[in-house]
Amino acid sequence: MRNLLTTLFFFTLFVCNAQELTSEQIDSKTYNSFTNKDFNTTIQLGNQAIKQGIDYYFLRYRIGVSYFEKTNYEAAIPHFEKAKEFDSKDPVMLEYLYYSYIYTNRIEKATVLLGILPEDLKTKLNHRSPIFESISAEIGILTTNNFDTFKNSNLRGTNNYAHGKFYSDVVFGNIVINNKITPNFKLQNLLSLVTNTSNDLFQSSLGAGRSQIFTNKNNYFQWNAIGSYYVKGWSISAGFGMYNSSYITYTPPLPFPPNAPFTSIKTNSTNFSTSFSLSKKLEYIEPSLAITYSDLSNTNTLSIEGALNYFPLGNLNFYGSTKFGIVTNDSETNTIITQSLGLKLSKKIWIEGYGAYGNHQNYISENGLFVFNTPNKINWYGGSNLNFYFNNLDMSLGYGTQERASSYEKGANPANTNTTNYTYNYNLIKTKIVWKF
Repeated sequence: MRNLLTTLFFFTLFVCNAQELTSEQIDSKTYNSFTNKDFNTTIQLGNQAIKQGIDYYFLRYRIGVSYFEKTNYEAAIPHFEKAKEFDSKDPVMLEYLYYSYIYTNRIEKATVLLGILPEDLKTKLNHRSPIFESISAEIGILTTNNFDTFKNSNLRGTNNYAHGKFYSDVVFGNIVINNKITPNFKLQNLLSLVTNTSNDLFQSSLGAGRSQIFTNKNNYFQWNAIGSYYVKGWSISAGFGMYNSSYITYTPPLPFPPNAPFTSIKTNSTNFSTSFSLSKKLEYIEPSLAITYSDLSNTNTLSIEGALNYFPLGNLNFYGSTKFGIVTNDSETNTIITQSLGLKLSKKIWIEGYGAYGNHQNYISENGLFVFNTPNKINWYGGSNLNFYFNNLDMSLGYGTQERASSYEKGANPANTNTTNYTYNYNLIKTKIVWKF
């Protein structure tokens, strides 16, 4: 009992003394711990002082640098920002604040800060103000054995007639141009060209019996423009998209004689989308909400997406993003869940893993940067990217897989058929290069 009372006495005395530290004592103690690179003690004493109402430039500066040296850049930012309120002209502190913004992906805040930095510091940071911030080019291929699986099989079974459209490989290329119009306003343009191969397979035992395959290269073009305005910590974006696709529809002759020609009709379709999103970067997290209206597949569709980006270590060494999307039209409503995680492997290399589940058909994400305008619905996908970051050049290598759903029809004749559903897989290989100006 005596030992317990003695312990409580000294603990109470310690707390009282800690609460009675003067500004001079705090300054002396944090100065000593800071110069000795004892950053944990500096942070502890500094936060204790702030709770006591002691607050001044050098205290905030020391706490901010201590968090920075521990690579917790998120925690460093509010202390540097407070130090800036005390003294907005210290170039050393401003440089720390600038890199804290950069290392937490607060590019908009870093850009605004650059506008008030002294010229010599801008020169040190190698600051330039190009209209073109970056241009990226991405190419990839989706491979599948979907058609190879069915082209020599008997789709009819015991029926007289069968028809299916089976897709083969898909090749795509994207170009993204980022323009900085003002420090607060950015414009992004995406141009995309996709070529997929479709194979219409007809089988019939009617008349003399016949099997016919039509193979076509179908081109799909996409353009998106996204404007983003940054104000008071909020990022407000609006997007517009145009999508042009073409396909051919074949009608068999009846009763499917050996040499009778098919009727074919080529259809060109142009569709549009408009979107709006709002996000705010908070300490360690960034919530966002996006709403998109589109008429993809000539169907009025609304996509709603809520996302949460998070940086639990206060830097980009480990980060994640969780998205929840809803796609609704007059006939159905689908939900999509998307998850991604990123991890720093070395100074210049990051690895990312991602996956999504849900019917993605006609789903639009991130104001139109990701559009699932596919002829067959995507049930799920997953993959990984290996990213390399250099001074003026970034490069990414990616692999993924996805499951799609399709169907073919069979029956007594073309006017009397039943549908058979099936799934197939694509394997994705892609590479991306970003030139930064």
